[in-house]
Amino acid sequence: MNGSTSSNESNSTASASSFLDPLTNPKYLVRKDIKYNHMSPKERQQLIQECKILSSLKHDNIVNFLKIDFDQKFVYIYMEYCDSGDLSQLIQYYKNYNKQHPNNCKWIPEEIIWRVLVQVTLALWRCHYGESCNNIKTIFNQFDKPDNFLKSMAGENEHIIIHRDIKPGNIFLTNVNNRNYDNLLVKLGDFGLAKTLKSKNHFATTYVGTPYYMSPELLKDDPYSPLSDIWSLGCVLYEMCTLHPPFYNAKNFIDLENRIIQGKYNKLDKQRYSKNLRNIIESCIEVDLTKRFNCCDILNDIQSKIMYKSLQLEKWESTLEVYEKELINIEKKLEKKAQRLDRQS
Repeated sequence: MNGSTSSNESNSTASASSFLDPLTNPKYLVRKDIKYNHMSPKERQQLIQECKILSSLKHDNIVNFLKIDFDQKFVYIYMEYCDSGDLSQLIQYYKNYNKQHPNNCKWIPEEIIWRVLVQVTLALWRCHYGESCNNIKTIFNQFDKPDNFLKSMAGENEHIIIHRDIKPGNIFLTNVNNRNYDNLLVKLGDFGLAKTLKSKNHFATTYVGTPYYMSPELLKDDPYSPLSDIWSLGCVLYEMCTLHPPFYNAKNFIDLENRIIQGKYNKLDKQRYSKNLRNIIESCIEVDLTKRFNCCDILNDIQSKIMYKSLQLEKWESTLEVYEKELINIEKKLEKKAQRLDRQS
């Protein structure tokens, strides 16, 4: 990539590269370095699958896949760099603060939780239905289920992608300034465990994911659908509200498995967060698949629609600011050109 430089950010398998964007400012990339010369055929196939999934997902709330290179030992995957860390770091910040100030605990503000909820749901809409959600005209409009909704839920939509590992560490943050989250932007990433469902016969039954966020159907080794991602999203939102996952107090894996299958967890504090938010979270962490929310159900909540509309307005305002800067730059160039012509005449 022209003008790129590279520096290690965390360990030998990941680094960040910077390059000069001619339209704006230097931007950072994440370069995922994967050693593949010792991989088994199955592992290489999984790597190819991840690249295919990443390259097919283009959405504002999904980490952008940019390019792939390779040499004799490594595959280099270049992705968008999210400059504000991930959701697990935000949760850990509040946990650390409360540990240091037990008599003056702070909790994640509800508006931040709504921002995360809506943006991750928009990313999942793209994954689960194979298309982006339409913009909302007014908060009084209802979102209609996509034409392929029933096929998606039945595993018959060839464009379905189930993430299968939604957790705080895979939800990345940008646009945070000095812990000011008023304009927080969220991007879903790390699709290494994702699976594309091409037909009903391919309905997933593989045991993958992070235990605390696994759905009951996955733990029971039952066929699972996009609703498994919704369960995991509910667990993440619950953790934002309480600073721990819903089934954190399980004594061992067997106990954890039983609690998840039974949907046994402590309900959210009614005094701390609104009924709308609590209702969405409880409807996501719902054992009964016929009652569990889907993306459409989540976005049709009035508070979700208000947040979505607010996010749209912020995006339009940001776009206008970019255009304004470009026009100012063009104007300056024209002025300099006019000055040169004046001096020549």
